[in-house]
Amino acid sequence: MNKILKILITAFLISSVCIPNLFANNFNVGIGLVVPLGASISQKNQTHNADADKNDGIFSGKSAFEFGVGITPGFYRGFNDFMGFSIALDFGYKREVFSYSQNKKIADSQYETVSTIYYFDTINLGLLPKFNVASFFIGIGGGVKIVVNGVEKIKNYGENNVQLKSPYIPYVKATFDYLFLFGDEMALGIGLYAGYDFGPHAIDSRFSKNILSAFDIGGQISFYFVNN
Repeated sequence: MNKILKILITAFLISSVCIPNLFANNFNVGIGLVVPLGASISQKNQTHNADADKNDGIFSGKSAFEFGVGITPGFYRGFNDFMGFSIALDFGYKREVFSYSQNKKIADSQYETVSTIYYFDTINLGLLPKFNVASFFIGIGGGVKIVVNGVEKIKNYGENNVQLKSPYIPYVKATFDYLFLFGDEMALGIGLYAGYDFGPHAIDSRFSKNILSAFDIGGQISFYFVNN
């Protein structure tokens, strides 16, 4: 994952140097402030150890609320009055939530279904190219979410810190905003986002593979400022 981080940082630095030169006087510096609010629809990929009880610890995915805040500093070029292009750093904080029903063993051949939720505080680092057509702003990008804290909460069993094989969650996402323009330098965006989180791998002695993942979908409010 360190290689992925280096690639993302290098790509942004290259874009910051090359893109303004490519578009010359038509390229402008800008920044966005984005607040996403939505749902995480959890997935899982689990493989028990050879000597483990194959019924113990199996997850069934559920949905949960998650939120964040981010900034998108970058560069924007308008081709004409109706079309434009931007490339920006996707940077911010996100509270990732992976929610499951777990089949938990309580005695020999006895199990109960308990709510199990993983909370991860993450710092996002990625790239987000966008096109605008008239007042519509469409973006497709990706990167990694760096886990700075993780907690597993099992109903009636309390909370524990999560141990991970890697503190990174690769992600991809798409955004769709409708812009309300206030002159040439500021806009309010109301829109939607959808994405997918690949990982993380939570360490559990019952499993040789215990990978959490999720579809993310929700709404977002954004503010954009461009230096014309």
